[in-house]
Amino acid sequence: MKIGGNLQALVQAKGVPPESVREALGWDQETLDRVLSDRLSPGISELLRLATFLGVGISELLGGAEQSGKKAVKTGANERVGVDRKNFLHYESLASAFAGRHLEPFVVELYPGAQGNEDVSRHPGEEFLFLLSGKLQVTVDGEEFRLEAGDSLYFDSQLPHSLISLSERSRLVAVIYKGTSMLQLTKGHGMKSVIEAARLIRGLSLVLVCPDSTSLRAVNQGIEEGILDKAYLVGNRARLEENCGRDLLFPERYRFVDLKPGEEHEREAARVGVDLVRSGAGEMLMKGGLNTAVIVKAALAREGGIGTGRRLSNVSIFELPGVERLVFLTDPAINPELFAHDEAASGVDIIENAIEVARALGVERPKVALLEANEVPSEKIPTTLLEQALSKREWEGADVSGPLSYDLALYPEAVAKKGMAGNPVAGRADILVVPHISGGNFLYKSWVFTMGAEVANVVLGARVPIILTSRSDSDLTKFLTICASALYSHFLRGRQEAGARG
Repeated sequence: MKIGGNLQALVQAKGVPPESVREALGWDQETLDRVLSDRLSPGISELLRLATFLGVGISELLGGAEQSGKKAVKTGANERVGVDRKNFLHYESLASAFAGRHLEPFVVELYPGAQGNEDVSRHPGEEFLFLLSGKLQVTVDGEEFRLEAGDSLYFDSQLPHSLISLSERSRLVAVIYKGTSMLQLTKGHGMKSVIEAARLIRGLSLVLVCPDSTSLRAVNQGIEEGILDKAYLVGNRARLEENCGRDLLFPERYRFVDLKPGEEHEREAARVGVDLVRSGAGEMLMKGGLNTAVIVKAALAREGGIGTGRRLSNVSIFELPGVERLVFLTDPAINPELFAHDEAASGVDIIENAIEVARALGVERPKVALLEANEVPSEKIPTTLLEQALSKREWEGADVSGPLSYDLALYPEAVAKKGMAGNPVAGRADILVVPHISGGNFLYKSWVFTMGAEVANVVLGARVPIILTSRSDSDLTKFLTICASALYSHFLRGRQEAGARG
């Protein structure tokens, strides 16, 4: 990932001193020089931090602001990157540089494969094949089509299909139409960067417990958009195929973990799913068609669980209209209150969880606002005193302030009117921490349903992120949740690897 030229152009266009970039990323001068001269490629988390700092999408760092807005992009023969699969197929993308494309055109070369071992595919959308040379057999939903040079075939790619060369070599143009991707549906550059960064991670696996159509479609979207490499489907396979057969689109990416049906099926599936995570098979744990309490209980079990001793909490990540940064809200879904037993220290885990996920999504030093109705501590509102105590605590890698009212947390004009310009968090908060779940739930639903804000949800506090999507969540929310969880998983992996090296 060479971004030197694009980074230089963006820094100049925005009038940002190079020293500010170096300080924001924690680089020394040599590291910055190597990145700018394309002698060093930044990591995924560094790309996110750069995009966040400069207020641009990752696509502008990777392809340049000019390239991302182009309506016509030429791809030279020497610019195509080839991929080989299973020793009988080679393909090259014909439009990899066109941002936001709806079609995926490839030139494909096929070599004879063993009959019966064809690579069977299914994916949403449509597909068009034009045979340039050779002879080709295409099987679509059990029907065989034999193509010679000059023949073409158009079909519904959600049907199972396979290709096999009947000659020494067959060469064709294949065009796949997937419809509108989630990247096109996403409105703000912050969430676009989350998707683009998640796509750069390779080899991620997810464990889905008791799959149903809703959860399986979300996983399929993650596979189709290049976020997930494979998914473990834990449950009764016969029941899954009966109820969700139409949604089993990527059999080569699934790993079926078949369990017998029975009264304890959900508990057993949750236990097996957690075991898979413990073994390292999956880097994310996702709830399907089972009760939330069952999967949470299995995850937090003292023996055989994946708890870390930290409180489990939900962090909702928003792109709010009029706020030029991602906003992290916690906890609108799991913990009834920030402070257990009226102890200030009990809120630390929830705040640290939010700080971690913010850093995983590119916020170098998160600014945390502890929300209340009034910014003046008062015995009449006991939580204000507890929040004041937390704000006086020393926090590593974050600024924490409270109590702060909602307007003082987010809007600089309110800060100026109330004379709080010296507060490092006021008007610039990245993270909003609510004292009670009701306040968080009100904010969440008003932002989503009234403002139309885009949101992802990550559940933290275990060894891996837990995905607890609701049936009422939109397809975009479920997909963004998988993307954000993937980035947090990548962050955890990097920290573990750094700890092992240290």
